[in-house]
Amino acid sequence: MNRRTFLIAGVAATAVITIPILKCRSHTFLTDNPLMRPTVLANFCDANTIREIGDCYRAQVPAENRLEKLRELLLTDEQGRKPDVPNDDAISELLNKKVNREFKEGKIVIEDGWVLSKTEARQCALYSLEG
Repeated sequence: MNRRTFLIAGVAATAVITIPILKCRSHTFLTDNPLMRPTVLANFCDANTIREIGDCYRAQVPAENRLEKLRELLLTDEQGRKPDVPNDDAISELLNKKVNREFKEGKIVIEDGWVLSKTEARQCALYSLEG
């Protein structure tokens, strides 16, 4: 790769990473409920952006456009089990494991310029319904 191609590729990669981050207006988030808080995304985006992402996901996946369905999908692990004691720590641990596994398995969606795991997109969708 020559120098010019390398520089152009670097500028393009920087733009792809920076544009969605610039779209977010604040680093604050309005809920501590782990079901509605996509942990990594919440560090970059405000509540309105999370809601917009959730609205986009619900429009693309109408079968998951209900509170009960989203809660069920978020609280169930790959074997169909729910946490024995569904406190915030147990739920956060379950969701983090699901997010990591989904990225490893390529179970991702692109919503509003963001690359998300299905779990993160579902968390945004739940927030857009309840938030």
